[in-house]
Amino acid sequence: MKKISLVILSVALALTALNGCSTENATNRAKEAAARYWQDKAYPGKSYDVQVIEAEKGDDGMYKVKGIVDGETRVGSFSPESETFSEGYYSMAHEKGKRVAELEQEVKFYKEKSESLEKDIFKLKVKLNTLQGKGADGDDEENAKPTKKTN
Repeated sequence: MKKISLVILSVALALTALNGCSTENATNRAKEAAARYWQDKAYPGKSYDVQVIEAEKGDDGMYKVKGIVDGETRVGSFSPESETFSEGYYSMAHEKGKRVAELEQEVKFYKEKSESLEKDIFKLKVKLNTLQGKGADGDDEENAKPTKKTN
């Protein structure tokens, strides 16, 4: 009887250890899939800014993965059956809004630069006209000066 109990106990421990390993493997696969998604698809060129923090198994069999991408916390879900990772619609919409704000700042920068260049061009035109003996509006200085009337 003791031998059967020991065999059953050792089989139970072995199954528990194997189950723990498979859960750990699935957790690691979830983390790897999240890192790949965030590095390659969602945020190309920012792979140095991706840190996968944790992966937890949910009630529905999906793994909830948390990470930090470019200083912002991201959450996604990994399906071990289909080996797919999804961050969902909202996060990508947030990134779209962020990109729009970046583009608005870029437009503002180029407008200011354009205005600055227009001022520089005007200054250069005035300087050129002065050197050529013309007034600021392009007329000859002789024509721009009032003439003396003789009696």
